[in-house]
Amino acid sequence: MEKLRNSELQQILASGGLKTVEPGRCDSALFNRENRVLNELERADYALPDDSPADNSPKNEAKGYVLKIRPTRHGKWIDCVELWQYRDLLWSLAARDLKLRYRQTALGVLWVVFQPLAGAGIFAVVFGWVAGLASGRGSYFLFSLAGLLVWNAFQSTLGKASTALLGNAALVSKVYFPRLLLPLSTVLSSLVDFTIGLSVFVVAAFLSDARHRCPDFLMLLVWLASALAAAVGLGLLASALMTRFRDVQHVLPVLLPFLMYGTPVAYALDAVPPEWKSVFEWNPMSWVLEGSRAALLGTASVNAGWTLYAV
Repeated sequence: MEKLRNSELQQILASGGLKTVEPGRCDSALFNRENRVLNELERADYALPDDSPADNSPKNEAKGYVLKIRPTRHGKWIDCVELWQYRDLLWSLAARDLKLRYRQTALGVLWVVFQPLAGAGIFAVVFGWVAGLASGRGSYFLFSLAGLLVWNAFQSTLGKASTALLGNAALVSKVYFPRLLLPLSTVLSSLVDFTIGLSVFVVAAFLSDARHRCPDFLMLLVWLASALAAAVGLGLLASALMTRFRDVQHVLPVLLPFLMYGTPVAYALDAVPPEWKSVFEWNPMSWVLEGSRAALLGTASVNAGWTLYAV
């Protein structure tokens, strides 16, 4: 954290205190000098050299004003007001993530369209044709695509949120801002990908025999919010562990494919053998995928008990 000179602090205090800039007036308003001092003073124990204990050593005279950063003591986990004040930074982080992801790629944003289509096509061949699970389900391609939409949002958010702190270590160590903004910015970029994928699903459904079915977008938003909340929560836990144990960043990409095949993404929950079905039912993501697929395809919805458990 930057140390402020004693003369600069006295000048600010003598001029009538600190002035806050109303958020949203300009993009750099929250990063000007006076608001930075205000944020630092609110989170630190500070003292001017005149009020400090008598220690006239050259070392302390050279330091001047010393800022000590300590964790909050009032037990408040999330400061929603502060997150709202830094909303401009949230949009900037999300835009940076989208720009960097497809920079210097030949297809660019078309990868967002190609990935779910390719995945649904592979699942339709392997599970629908080879494994013979397509009987009585209409278009197995749409069935797989409906499951992949929410799963890709969950997997993308979890993967990016888990590396948010480690990947932005230089930013975290030099500038103060709510650290929760880093994993939250990944949610926004995942929502953009989900919206594009949902548009592809609507076009594919219109061109198939499912054109008469109207998706339940309200329930789809509920299941999507549950999946993203679970991804952010697990991502925060993995991100905190990753700062101490770097093995997590190698273990997580290995576990995610196992979790995908242990969740009914490319197959229905009723296709699971009875002796294993109870294990799959206690996986919350199983009901999130079943509910989101039912909302998209217009099939039977998940019962209220399992819905409350998953949400």
